[in-house]
Amino acid sequence: MKKILKEEDILKIIEEKLPQLIEKYPLLRLKIEEIIEKKAVTKEEIKEILLELKKQREENSKRFEEINKRFEAVDKRFEEINKRFEEIDKRFEEINKRFEAIDKRFEELIKEMNKGFESLRNALTVLGARWGIFAEEAFREGMKGILEEIGFSYYEIKKWEAFDEEGFVYGYPSNIEVDLVIKDNKHYLIEIKSSVSTGDVFEFKKIGEFYEKKTNVKPELIIISPYIKEEAKEKCNVFKIKYYKK
Repeated sequence: MKKILKEEDILKIIEEKLPQLIEKYPLLRLKIEEIIEKKAVTKEEIKEILLELKKQREENSKRFEEINKRFEAVDKRFEEINKRFEEIDKRFEEINKRFEAIDKRFEELIKEMNKGFESLRNALTVLGARWGIFAEEAFREGMKGILEEIGFSYYEIKKWEAFDEEGFVYGYPSNIEVDLVIKDNKHYLIEIKSSVSTGDVFEFKKIGEFYEKKTNVKPELIIISPYIKEEAKEKCNVFKIKYYKK
């Protein structure tokens, strides 16, 4: 049976026997060199390989440059977009500032309008008070309807007068005058005014107390007016003063 040598065995034999064979057969060396030249890579081939590698490297460099240029273009676009957003933000800030200025102006206008309305209301109050002073009789004639609704005739009203020497009502001696109706043994003091404030209610209350001191009769107090302030109404309820208005 033929023995098969392994590669390791062949290499070992070549290493051991080759030098001896080359000395014995000089032409063997030339043959070996010829085989090596045929099988080994030549310088030209190495040069071609290096040139090919260089070419590939240059192409890869160009590709990377193109990719970098594209990324730079993308970065520039993002920068432009960011600038546009910054401009939009600035515009919105300007718009917000304008709206704030408009809001402040509206607030100022509302305050000015409120002041104007307050001044107008005060002026109308003053005019109404003056009208009530200079046209008291005409005003009282206009209140006849209310008097009839609450069960009194205008002609039943009498003037009651007394001198307040102690200053009980106003704090100094003065003549007190008030409308009086006596009906069914009840005494009614009636105050007819064009407008009634809290001070008017306090004054009328003091007049009622003064009447009771002078006559020993506790009267019922009635206020008749087309305009009674809310705080005056509250005081009337506290002091049990009846009020009528139209």
